[in-house]
This record gives sequence, structure tokens and C-alpha cells, in this order.
Amino acid sequence: MNEELINQIVRRILSDPSLQGLLQGNGSQEGVVKSEALVLLNFVSDFPRVLAAVKQRWGADFTFCILPSDQVYIAKPELPVGMTWITAQDALSRSDWQKLILPTCSPNTLAKAALGIRDNPICEMIGRGLSRGSSIDLVTDYLGLTIQTPLAYRELYEGYIQRLQAYGVMVCASLAEDCSFSAKPVQQYPAKISELSSVIYKQNEVFSQEKDLFVQEEIRFANKFLGDKQAYEFPEESRVLIKQGTVVSPLARDTLKLRRIELCIEKEGKNG
Repeated sequence: MNEELINQIVRRILSDPSLQGLLQGNGSQEGVVKSEALVLLNFVSDFPRVLAAVKQRWGADFTFCILPSDQVYIAKPELPVGMTWITAQDALSRSDWQKLILPTCSPNTLAKAALGIRDNPICEMIGRGLSRGSSIDLVTDYLGLTIQTPLAYRELYEGYIQRLQAYGVMVCASLAEDCSFSAKPVQQYPAKISELSSVIYKQNEVFSQEKDLFVQEEIRFANKFLGDKQAYEFPEESRVLIKQGTVVSPLARDTLKLRRIELCIEKEGKNG
């Protein structure tokens, strides 16, 4: 048995939560062994409040390993007792994470998680957690959507939230409330968003009743790239024809779907 293997075994033994409890003098908890939860932490201005809330909410069942974003790593806030930092390499080397917690989910992370983009350690861990069926709790308190946010922009992020709920992610509006999942994702939107969206759904009901009165507008798009900006310029419920080979960004496809726009590839002209 080589020295490196021995060191790995010792590190694994010492990392066991029950042993750490004994070493810290906490052996009076009737031998309860807590599972480890991986906390995916984006940058916020109030780390002490966030970390204290995480500990209060999930601390009875889990010990915490904190995987920081690059900005958090630079700030390196002080962690409460019972929380430890973990590197991306160590987090990614494990496949036994049963609980992932995103207490400060940013708009960027939300969109990437919904679209399956895994271009940084936090998004990679979310993707792996979804693939393995891990329990994932996501808090949307830091999305920054307000009453001044454009309607179409709110609809875009509501679509991301609904998609994540369809994946099985537990979504809640703040650290102060319990996360819950329902087969009806619309009812599980964060309260702040759902209140803003009530008008949207009422308008959609009216539009659906009047849909048969209108002929679907058909638009030919001649450019070689269709981005999210162009997707918002088309009328809702229209039909857009693109040439074969036109590049459509993933975000544009999502926007077209949300605005009920049909995207079709225009066939080359047939002679004879």
C-alpha cells in the first residue's frame, strides 16, 4: 500500500461528519450522522445573513461544503462554524452529493441551469446533480426582477423557472420559506414574480379566445444569424421562415417558444 493511498484513506476518514463531531466535542448529539450538502455560492453583498440562514434552514440535517464562484473566492467571507470551503476539483471529484443548495441563484446561473449550459464549476455541478437525480434547492431571492422589469424579460425568466421545476428542482422565493415542488409549476413561481405575472395569464386567455379570428402572420428572415434581439422583434404567434443554414441561438429559440412563434426552415425553390 503506497503512501498516497494511505493519505487518501486518512483524509476520507477524517472528513466523516460523525468523527468531526467527536473531535469538536459535539458527541452529545446521540450519534446522529449528518449528510454533506454542497452549497453553490454566488456573490452577494450580505454573506453573513445568507450563510446564517442556510445554516438555520438546512443545518439540522446537513453539514455544508461551500463551493464559491470566482467573485466569492476573491471576497472569501468568514464561514460560520460547521461550514467549510471546497475547491471545484474536490467537488467535481465526488459523485455522492445528495443535496445541492443554491441560496443566491443569479439570473446567469438560472438561465444556464435551465438550458443545460455547463461552462463553469457551479453550472457543471448543477448539471451533474440533475443527471444523477440529486435533490436541488434553488432560491430566487437575488434575481433582481422588479415591477419596472420589462414584461417580456420577466416572462423569459419565468420560463426558466418553470423548466427547472419540470426537472425536479425545488424553487422558492427566499431563504425564509420552504421549497416545494408541484406538478403545476406555474403555481410554484416565486411570489414576487407570480404577482407580476397574473396580468400575463389573463391576457393570454383573451388572446387564445380570439386566436381563430386572425390569420397567422408569416415572416421571411433573410439574415444568417437569428439572435434573441431579433426574436423579440417578431409579432407574437407569428410564423418565421429562415433559410437552411441560418444559425439560431439557444436563447433565441427559447424566446420564440415563449412568445409562441413558429420557426420553419424555408425549402429551396423547386423547379418542375
